[in-house]
Amino acid sequence: MISSKSKTSHLDGNAIIAQLIKGEMSILDKVYDHYKPEYLKWAEKKYPGLNPEDFLDSWHDAIIAFYEQVAANKLKSIQFELKTYLFTIGYRILIRKHKKMQEIIDDEYIDTQMSIESMEYFTATEDLSEERKDLLLNAINELPPQSKQVLMLRFIEGKSLKDISQILNYGSLNVLSATISRSLKRLKENIKMNLEL
Repeated sequence: MISSKSKTSHLDGNAIIAQLIKGEMSILDKVYDHYKPEYLKWAEKKYPGLNPEDFLDSWHDAIIAFYEQVAANKLKSIQFELKTYLFTIGYRILIRKHKKMQEIIDDEYIDTQMSIESMEYFTATEDLSEERKDLLLNAINELPPQSKQVLMLRFIEGKSLKDISQILNYGSLNVLSATISRSLKRLKENIKMNLEL
């Protein structure tokens, strides 16, 4: 069982695994909340340039990966602290994300191709029916101001990541790239929602 000690206390990983095997899912929420603040601080020190949402996503994914290992009977006990196990999973997720983002940022060809394809997508709206134009404009207008500004600079004005970073005072190209990615995802979701109405 989890004791009601301070946030810095360690949870008994083997007891938690046993509870999960019995189907006591509420224990997962306790584990998530117990180590989350410490993980977020730790991750930010490891990767100060990444977006804080990436830290939260990696923590969420680490908890899911832990549960999936237990549910698949691949993890029946651990010989070290649960915190170490979870932080290691989260760290690996961040490494993969960081490397992936760095490859995207460092590859000028990909950057150029993304620009060309995106410009074609947005300029192709001239050929769209009025209804489709309205749908796209409504979806864009539903975006938060920062998302709207980033997408306009990137895809309408054709600015490079470095230029946008300077214009909007982004400290890191990783953060900017993640913002663009999330903004495009939101735009697609907005379009999909508007189509369903």
